[in-house]
Amino acid sequence: MPETFDVLVVGAGPTGLTLAHLLAQADVKVLLIEQNASTVGEPRAVSIDDESMRVLQAAGLADAALADIAPAYGSEYLGPDGARFAIVSPSQGEFGWPKRSAFRQPLLERTLADALKNNRNAALRFGTRCVDHRDLGDRVIAILDRDGERSEVECAFLVGADGGRSRTRKAIGAELTGSSFEEKWLIADIVDTRDPYRETQVFSDPRRPAITLPGPHRTRRFEIRLWPGETEEQVTAEPRARDLIARYGGDADAEIERLRVYTFQARIADRWRNGRVFLAGDAAHLTPPFAGQGMNAGLRDAANLAWKLAAVLKGRLGSGLLDSYQTERKDHAWIMIRFAIRMGYLVSPGNRFVAAITRSALRASRLIPPLRDWLVQMRFKPKPRFAKGFFVTAGDLSARLCGRMFPQPMVERGQSTLRLDDVLGPGFAFLCYGRDPGLLAAGFGGVADRLGASVTGCLPRNFAFPASPFEPLIRDSTGAIGRFMGDRDAAVILLRPDRYVAAAFEESELPQAGDVMSRLIETVRERVAP
Repeated sequence: MPETFDVLVVGAGPTGLTLAHLLAQADVKVLLIEQNASTVGEPRAVSIDDESMRVLQAAGLADAALADIAPAYGSEYLGPDGARFAIVSPSQGEFGWPKRSAFRQPLLERTLADALKNNRNAALRFGTRCVDHRDLGDRVIAILDRDGERSEVECAFLVGADGGRSRTRKAIGAELTGSSFEEKWLIADIVDTRDPYRETQVFSDPRRPAITLPGPHRTRRFEIRLWPGETEEQVTAEPRARDLIARYGGDADAEIERLRVYTFQARIADRWRNGRVFLAGDAAHLTPPFAGQGMNAGLRDAANLAWKLAAVLKGRLGSGLLDSYQTERKDHAWIMIRFAIRMGYLVSPGNRFVAAITRSALRASRLIPPLRDWLVQMRFKPKPRFAKGFFVTAGDLSARLCGRMFPQPMVERGQSTLRLDDVLGPGFAFLCYGRDPGLLAAGFGGVADRLGASVTGCLPRNFAFPASPFEPLIRDSTGAIGRFMGDRDAAVILLRPDRYVAAAFEESELPQAGDVMSRLIETVRERVAP
């Protein structure tokens, strides 16, 4: 008899590891397999954003990950003469974490893998490949190979997070499509850097564009553009590599951990699902690194897919919900790929004329405060918002909020100050905002029970805690929640487990709110037996 799991995840990179944690947290039995003998040993991704830190927070892993993260760094852009023409130095992100932080992928993967060892809902097996699978309609049979010995695993769903050369993607007939963008860059990772500068430096020089990125524990990465005719053998020879590194700081004699030539690509899978088999991470999209969004896009996939698989497996929502995974994530992933390409043109301008015009425009923006803040605070990064998916727009407030990620400010609860998600907990959450949260919450019990949703009261900033409060009750002490809702006096918000807004109701709309949410649930009513 084959072993049985709810979900088989193929590929133990950041996406697969995070997905396994989120599924296990939702009481889903998950098997995670990885063809390599251990987690990755070489540096790859180096930038983690506020949305991804929020995902790790949801998985209960943020504190452990922080030990190997250099938080809150910015970037400065330098012209051919070495003069700075732009700076990006964002403050705290609206989602509860710094907008950009530096990390080391081997350390993060090791942290995530170690945390799975004692998880009763998860099993992690290295040195194991999925060599074939059969989707039988009501379940999937996967053929696994470990050291030449084959075995079968039966699962309700299979997720291929198996990288850019994904076997799973090929098996379901999906193809990578998209931009013709393709560039070769030398990647050099340094340990024990001699350069004390903490910010990223972007050398926007048409003669030889390059980036240096500081990391935690005195590490540094160099990304240096190659030109046609330069071969991997030439530039990875240590003397030539050190000559290139010497142009961008004081690390020419530092210890080199890795030299590798990468071909940056912009591609996306034409389909992310076939029946009970899904793609996630690099198996579904390949993103140029200029905006630091490749791994972060994979973690967004994990956050989106995990709660949907769990909701279907637990019978809370119908299988039609799973159609929204590609609907929501594919469009957003492509938006981020195009964003990375645009950032690449800034890093690597096509010629000296374009570079000079770009530098002049960005210098001029410093004189206009709104433009300066737009650049410095990274407001140019596309917002996490879906045009269509699992949410309902039934009024003015819902049209404004639904499909958007809800902010995560610090809130007061009694004498404590906490991040919002730490109060809401995992799963769906009703947030009842107003001076009388108990009155707003009345009538949502049936929907809350069906979704397994928590119900939390939230006082506006200008109201104090009452003597006998609705429990649990928080206060919007920063005013961020009120501003997000357009300064309404009262509202009820239904937040999905990934913290996107599924429904939003003003006080006058509450009598119809139950029916509206019931109709939303019915739109995905077709069920898959676990």
